[in-house]
Amino acid sequence: MEARSLTQCYAYLAMNDTEWLALVRDLRNDEDVDVSAGAYERLHRTAAAEDLPRLRELLRDESFFVREAAAWPLSELAGAAALPDLFVAYQRGLEEGHDNDGFSTALIELAVADPAGVRRILEPLVKSSDKTMRENALWLLEFCDKRDA
Repeated sequence: MEARSLTQCYAYLAMNDTEWLALVRDLRNDEDVDVSAGAYERLHRTAAAEDLPRLRELLRDESFFVREAAAWPLSELAGAAALPDLFVAYQRGLEEGHDNDGFSTALIELAVADPAGVRRILEPLVKSSDKTMRENALWLLEFCDKRDA
């Protein structure tokens, strides 16, 4: 039997409600950056496909930090299909004055990892009547053909 890394093992375990609530509480901990940063990493490492609805919910959180934390595992677990939801949260961060560095990196990594899938989702978005959606789609489309973004 092949040995699995700890990260691979976590991928098979969905968080129960108590664990999820504790993780979100820690993400929102504005008083201890180590606690919130640890929760950010834990969410990225342990989120599973069963957590997709909760990750999408976190994209609507009041906290920019929480939204960005959800973007990484959501983009990795749901792939290109999550782009419309990700763009809404991404734009909200920009409108609030955040630089979106981590969020941008998650989106770029998705475009580089699955250029064909991302391009399929982005092509209709570049024709959107929503100017910000269109601009974000055009921006990300640039990374679909780059391997070293």
